[in-house]
Parts: sequence; C-alpha cells; structure tokens
Amino acid sequence: MNQTLIEKYGLHRPEYETLLTQYVQSVAALFDVPVAFLGISDNDTLWIKAGVGTAVEQVPLHDAICNLVFETNDLVYIPDTTQDPRTSKKPAVIADHGVRFYAGVPFSIQSHTIGSFCVIDSVSRTMSEKELKLLSGFARHVGQQVELIYKNIRTEDEHQLLNNSPAALIRWQLRPNFQTSYLSANMSKLLGITIPQDVSLFKLDSVIHPDDTDNFLFTVRNHQQGAEICECDFRIKVSGNRATWYKLVSRAIFEGKTVIAIQGLLLNNTEQKYLESRIMDTNERMRLLLEASGLGTSDWDIENDSLRVNNRICDMLKLHPDSVDTQSMFWMQLVHPADKEKLVSQIEHSLKSKNAVVDIEYRIRDAEGQHLWVETYGKVVTRDEDGRALRFAATHRNITEKKLAELHAEKQRRLFGFINHAQNLFVAQKDLQLACEQIFPELMELAESAYGFIGKMECENGVPCLQIYAISDVSWSESSKAEYNKFKQGELRFTNLNNLFGHVVTSNSPVMANKPMMHKASKGTPSGHPVLKRFLGLPIQREGKVVGMIGLANKLEDYTQQDVEFLTPLTETLANLFKAVEVEQARFEAEERLAYLAATDPLTGLMNRRAYFDQIQQRAAVSNAPHGLAIVDIDNFKLLNDTYGHPVGDKVLKEVADVLRRNIRNNDMVARLGGEEFGIYLDTEDNAVCQHILQTMLEQIQQITLNTEQGPLNHITVSIGATMFRKSPQAIDTTYFDVAMKQADDALYEVKRSGKANIAWYGKSVTAINKPQLSEVKH
Repeated sequence: MNQTLIEKYGLHRPEYETLLTQYVQSVAALFDVPVAFLGISDNDTLWIKAGVGTAVEQVPLHDAICNLVFETNDLVYIPDTTQDPRTSKKPAVIADHGVRFYAGVPFSIQSHTIGSFCVIDSVSRTMSEKELKLLSGFARHVGQQVELIYKNIRTEDEHQLLNNSPAALIRWQLRPNFQTSYLSANMSKLLGITIPQDVSLFKLDSVIHPDDTDNFLFTVRNHQQGAEICECDFRIKVSGNRATWYKLVSRAIFEGKTVIAIQGLLLNNTEQKYLESRIMDTNERMRLLLEASGLGTSDWDIENDSLRVNNRICDMLKLHPDSVDTQSMFWMQLVHPADKEKLVSQIEHSLKSKNAVVDIEYRIRDAEGQHLWVETYGKVVTRDEDGRALRFAATHRNITEKKLAELHAEKQRRLFGFINHAQNLFVAQKDLQLACEQIFPELMELAESAYGFIGKMECENGVPCLQIYAISDVSWSESSKAEYNKFKQGELRFTNLNNLFGHVVTSNSPVMANKPMMHKASKGTPSGHPVLKRFLGLPIQREGKVVGMIGLANKLEDYTQQDVEFLTPLTETLANLFKAVEVEQARFEAEERLAYLAATDPLTGLMNRRAYFDQIQQRAAVSNAPHGLAIVDIDNFKLLNDTYGHPVGDKVLKEVADVLRRNIRNNDMVARLGGEEFGIYLDTEDNAVCQHILQTMLEQIQQITLNTEQGPLNHITVSIGATMFRKSPQAIDTTYFDVAMKQADDALYEVKRSGKANIAWYGKSVTAINKPQLSEVKH
C-alpha cells in the first residue's frame, strides 16, 4: 500500500473527495462527534482523507490510533484512550485537548482492507452496541462508495482509450425493433461519414456496399439464431466511388435464449484485404503445382479465417467446389467428434510454438455422411514480427483403407484380451454379476456404444425373463432410479419380452435397428428415457438356444453386420461362462448342502453334537466372557419309547426341539447331543436371564400333548442341568469345554436325583470352571 492507492481509487480527485467529505460530515453529525475521517495506510504513513474537524493530512502510522484497526482488521472501540494501555501514550492522546474517545472500523475495496473509518472526540464517551453496528455499516457503505468511484474512473479511461483507438464500438437493440442504441465518439472519424445526432437514425447497412450487405445481414441472423460471437467483412461507401474494407467483430447479448442486443467492434480492414488478395494469388500458383501431386492441400489465412483447399480435397470428401465454405468452422464441423479435441490441440500448439508441426491421423465426414481417415501434415508458414501465426499450410492424404485394416487388427487384439480378462474374472470371482459389471465399461468402449446391458435367461414363476447382470445407469426419474437400485442388489429382471430387445430372445437372432422407431418390434421408450437412436441386440446362444443377450445402444455411427461378426467371439465366450457359472453354483450349493447335513441332526433339524462343540469353541476362543450352558434331558424317555413305540418317541423329540428352538435368542444356540439329550448355549452373563429362558422352556414342554393310539400323551417333562462358565486362563482350547459340559452334567444328575422335572445350577456365582461349587435353584 502507498499513496498511489489514493490515486488508484480516485481519492485525490476533488469531486470525489468532496462527495466523501459530505458523507463523513453526515456521519459525524449523526454521532455528534467533532472529528471523523477516512484513514488510508501505506505501511508507515496514515493518509487522512475526507476529514471533518481536522486539518492534519498525514501522520506516522505507528503513532496513529488507526493502526490498531489495521493490525486487528476489526472494530476498535476505546471509550477513554487515557485508560487503555494501547493508546495512553500515543501523541494524539497526550497532547493538549487530545483524543479521549476513539471508534474505528476497517473498510474494504474488492475484498482488500485499505483504510479505516473513525469517529473521534476530545472527551471520553461510550457507544451502544447498536451505534457500533451502525458505524460498521457506514464503513461498508464507504467501501462501496469508493468502489463505485473506482469503477467510474475505469469506465472513463476505457471510453477515452476507445475514442482514441482505430476501432469504434456500436450497439444495436432488438426490442422493440432493430435499431442503433450506441455509437462510440470516434465512429464518424473511423467511417469517414457524418453520423446523425440521434444515433437511432444511423443504419449501418445503408452505408455498406450493396455487394456486402448480405454478409452483414447474415451475421445478424446468426446472432438471432443463437450464435454468440460472429465476424464479417464488408465495404463502406465513401465519397466518389471509393470503398474501404472493415471488419465487424460482434457479440450477442441474451436474455434467456432470446437475443436482446448486439454489440460490435468495427475496425478498418483495408490493408489486410490487400494482403489477402496477394496471398490468394500466391496460393493459386501453389495450387497448380500441387494439384498434380495427388495430395489434398489447404492454406489457412488465420487472421481472416479463410481456408482454401484444392480440388483433391473436394474429390476426397465428395464436395462440389462451389459448396465449400472458406471458414475454418466449416471444416471443423466435419471432423469426427471423438477426434476434434486432439486435432484442435495440435493446431493450437503449432500456432503458438515456432517450429511445431501438425502430424495427425483423424476422421472426417464426407458429403454422403461417411467418415474417412485422413493423414494431415502441416505447419505455420508465415508469422508477423511478434511471432504471431498468420498462415498455416497443410497436406492431406486419404488413408482410410490402411487405417481400417490397422484398427480392425487392434480391435481384434483388444477383443481377445478382453475375452481373456473376462474369463479370468469369472474364474477368480465366481460371481456372475460382479464379473459382468467389471467388464461392462470396456465392452461399451469396444462396441463404441453409449449404453447397454448384459442379461441372462432365467425363469420366474415358469415365465422366461432376463436377469440383468450389467447395465448402464440411464435412470431419468425416481421410479427408474429405483429400478437401477434393484439391479445393484441383483434383483433387476426384464419380464416383458414383447419389445425391441425382447425380439432378440424370441427370434433367437441378432436385432439391428439403426432407426429403432421403424422396427416392427419397437414399442418406443418410456417417458423421460434417453432417446434411442440406434440399437443392436446380440443373442448369447448355447446348443442353439438363447441363454442370454447383450443390448447395445446409440453408437455414433450405424451398427453393421461387421459389429455382429466382431462381437460374436464374445457372445460365444459368455455362453460358456454362463454354463461354467451354473456348474460352479450347483457345486457350491451341493457343498453347502453337505456341510449343512454334516452339521445337522436329521430328525429334529437342530445342530448336532460336533457342530455345537465347534461353534462354542470358536466363540470362546475370542472371548472370555461368561456364558450359560445347559443340558436338557427328557425324563423317563426309555419308558415312553417302550410304552408308545419309537415313532411316538421321535415325535416327542421333535416337539421338544421346537420348544427349545422357539425360546432361544439370535446369538444363542441349541443342539441335539444324542438320544434324548439337548444342549443349550446362552450368550449372556446374566444368570437371571438364563434362568428365565430355561424356566420358560421347562414349562412349555410340560404343556405338550400328543395324540397316540393309546390315547393322549401329556405331562412330558425334562430335567435341566445348567452352569455359567468361561474359559480360565489355564484352560486348553480343546479340553476346557469338556469340563464345562461336566459341570452341566453334574447339575443334571442332581436334578435327576432330586426328582426330575426341574432345573439345577452348578455354582452360586460366575467362577472359573476349575473351581466347582454345586447348588440347586428352587422354584
């Protein structure tokens, strides 16, 4: 910061300083203070501007109270400066009739603090919170005032610069009608004609050479049709028969999508047109020399954006020479969208770098809509004194046949690599959806398609459907988003096959529709669905039957039979992988079933003894917390079997198992240990909870009634021996559980000895299992 800051923001100009002084006077009167001013800092000096009640213009910054504002960048409020250690020794305080009260607020311009706005009194005083907020608001307003002054000065400078430049500014309004709304002061001098005092009466097209009027009107129409920036060249009629060339660079101003105004910069372009004429003569001679070479040639006049080509280019692109536009935009819109950015990047680099050349292969569209591969080599051949590119020359060669062969070989290589990758994913993951999702993006790239899906034929309630294993996210509404979320959960199925993609399944053949709405199987797309421009459906077949399909959509160019043939190895691979996944799934399910059978008691469906022991040992291996353990034994079961027979005995075992299963919680376990004995594992250290669960089981079993040939069978009872246990530090993983089971068995023996149909607990409290103490819970 220095005094030039004051000049920058116009604070040295009398008209603006007077304006600010009047404002400061009003604030001083509002707060009833004798002194107020704006302080501007330049690191070591405080410049006082718009001051009221002071004649001082500057003071050393370290002596100024305002320095506290700059240091804190915040409000500084000191009711009595003699009592504040920060200010008590300041020169302005210790002087006769010195400062006793101070309140200062920083003010900012363009987010930078440049000064303070302060009010001062020679007597101490206080300000309310409301007054301090008001002072801060005034400071913000000062900043806004100064910023407006700064913008006004810049505008004045710009107008002065424009009026002294070789360019003139013109603006047209389009509402309510097309007419001139502004002309810069130098327009008359630039055009060499008299401008009406009322600028709305000036019609530029009325002074344009008749042969060039269409150029100007074409530019206006382009703006009205949505173009933001345009350029055009025309001649202005002056005295006699002379005409001067001008270039108009114009910009449309929009309100929404409607043009409301056009503003343009007008420059004298006569010399450039002369040079252009000379260049055209030279190009003509070069054209005659190069025409015989068979190469396409182009010569781009960069400043005038005039690109001329020889007849070989026209032949190559099937263009009539008279239909060729000379602007670079005409040629760039023919370049394939996927190659445009790369081509533009190389050209821009060549224009900026002195020795850089353009050497590139890309696609360009001919007059019949087909894309050719072209090899272009070019460089800047003329620069001005500042190194700016003026002309760019290039040669062009049709390499379509060679390039297509190379691309086909490369795509084949990528396809086989892709197929190998897919096989590895399927084999490694054994997850069909995950593998399909992982290969899907590369499939879309290989197929040059915007979106698509992979589906496998399934059966839902006896009806064939497509289970979707990979799909593009083209959701367009809440309902379609929900459908896509179903896919992420593996639950998306296409059950309606009476449509375009379903025709692939029902016809068991590829479906190619480059105009989908005209295909006989098309049913249209749902409201909001992305427009379906092109579609290719490929059946995945095994043994002549459809087992799935690939759907592809919206390739930039038409799908062809070559696409079908190219992707056939992939569909064949997917058919084999689908089969492999089915086999693997069947094997997995069989192993799961065998594991279930190995761990399950076949009569009751409960866990068997070995699985029960393994589960408890796994839990105890990671936790030493106490747990409940119980053995449940059906009383008098041998007599029951002898009396009613083994089938009835089996029913009793199932009924008891059902009661036990119903009463355990999520983390508890129940198992059949063998014969009429069951094991209960209760995942809690609360003895009362265990007692409640076991008591409920005991009572519900007593309520079991079975109808037998000998009559109703009831009063079935069980005896339960229980213990609270945990693995002691000295216990061995493979043996401590036997000790715990021994405790429960001892408790069970005590119940049997005491009359059965009851619960006995081993030990009165939770203790290590190697310190036994037996007691019985009475009911």
